[in-house]
Amino acid sequence: MHIFWTAIPFRRFYSEEPELIPRELRRPPPIKPPPDGGWGWVIVFSSFLYNVLVLGYHNSFGVYLISLLKEFGETSSKTAWVGSISYGFIMVCGPLSGKLTVRYGAREISILGSLIIMISTVCSSYAPNLGTLFFTHGFLTGVGSSFAFTPGMIMVSQYFTTKRSLATGIVMSGGAAGALVQTRLHLFLIDVLGWRQSLRVFSGLMIICVITGFTYLPLNPKGYTRSVVDNLKNSPLKKFVVDLGLWKDKIFLIWVAANGLCKFGFFIPYVHLVKHAVQLGIPVHSATNIMLFLGLTSMISRIIFGRICDSERINRLYINQASVFGVGLLYMLIPLLHSYGSLVAFGLFLGIADAGNYILLPVLTFDLMGAEKMPVAWGFMLTVNAVSCLGPPFAGWVNDMTGSYNLGFVVAGALNVAACFVLALIPIAKRSTRQTCKSIMNVTIDRSTQEITQWADNLPPIAEEEPPVSKYVNYFSTTTFRSPEITESRPEVYRGDDAETAGPAEVTRL
Repeated sequence: MHIFWTAIPFRRFYSEEPELIPRELRRPPPIKPPPDGGWGWVIVFSSFLYNVLVLGYHNSFGVYLISLLKEFGETSSKTAWVGSISYGFIMVCGPLSGKLTVRYGAREISILGSLIIMISTVCSSYAPNLGTLFFTHGFLTGVGSSFAFTPGMIMVSQYFTTKRSLATGIVMSGGAAGALVQTRLHLFLIDVLGWRQSLRVFSGLMIICVITGFTYLPLNPKGYTRSVVDNLKNSPLKKFVVDLGLWKDKIFLIWVAANGLCKFGFFIPYVHLVKHAVQLGIPVHSATNIMLFLGLTSMISRIIFGRICDSERINRLYINQASVFGVGLLYMLIPLLHSYGSLVAFGLFLGIADAGNYILLPVLTFDLMGAEKMPVAWGFMLTVNAVSCLGPPFAGWVNDMTGSYNLGFVVAGALNVAACFVLALIPIAKRSTRQTCKSIMNVTIDRSTQEITQWADNLPPIAEEEPPVSKYVNYFSTTTFRSPEITESRPEVYRGDDAETAGPAEVTRL
């Protein structure tokens, strides 16, 4: 009877028989390595669609700025806060959404984020004033977008290693493709239905994200990770491994400071470039074409840069520096651009220049910090990138004071150039700082139960009569035994000529 019950699959639903192997002695399922393909490409496609709808919506939100200015009659700086608050919460909630993804799963969190966006967008369509939009679009849509966006990036990093840059480039190009499509779509809907009905139509489109979220299948069961830090999550030394080891790393501090500088003006073109073109006398429909060309070149360039940066011959840090410098130079040229053709050229080159920095942000964070520190480092990087929400209000305030966005673009460009020089300190820090592993600790890991035991501080001293350099021990087996009688036994120590009588299979040198 016992054999019959144990042979039935799914017997866990009802069984009164004792388990053959105690729970504490069960081996966990083997950790699957990243396949570098397979179902991972489905994950890439799903994450791409998420970026098309979610990030594309935020990148094209500038077309709503003119309608909101007419509807509520507020200043440009105050109205720009509607989109900026949402950008900020996408970044600030990055650590939270990442932790929830690890805790509950990428599928659940991405679908939850999509539902929040659907509800908040409908609520925004009924907003009577900007204050309501600050909450519905700024806070709710921002939090929902963070929940929808972050799981895809985590899943891609789990499924790919050698092709990670290419996969990341494809996923990141979704934001540019979304800006390319949704700029024209929202402009058409606003002209035909009005901005309120346009938001409701977009809310219905978000059902696509709910469906694609079911493709986020975990590579490994929950609770089993490849990181030593994750395996030691219950250890009292966790805070030392993660926090202290990260914030004392000079390279991480330089990387954070550089990205904080270059991301300040990241969203300024997406919010104010259409309004800037209109102020120069360009018709609004023609002005939106600038964003179309920006999205087109950005989408293509991100895929190309992702493929190039997978090569071992390419220095990714130098590519990132050139990208940041190029963006800064383009921003500083804005005061010299007055015609429609020159602004179209600006959009084309900005899409190319920005692609390198945009797709290399998660890739370089992984390269510089390593696999163990990547989850924490990426969460803090997203938090630092929340400084990008300050750029559009600053440019709007400059426009209110001076009647032009030129100074706002110039300041953002100068910060990008400064970030380029800060990035140049990373190779110097690598050469001058001895990179040591800060996660060394004295613990014993039981391979049978996966239990972690910290060594006692008062270890017994080594006996003086034992050889200090080398000794010979009897080799008995590499098999893991569960029997206490076997595991508690000690190998016999051979000294002098006794070791010479043993065969090569029986003696090993420590």
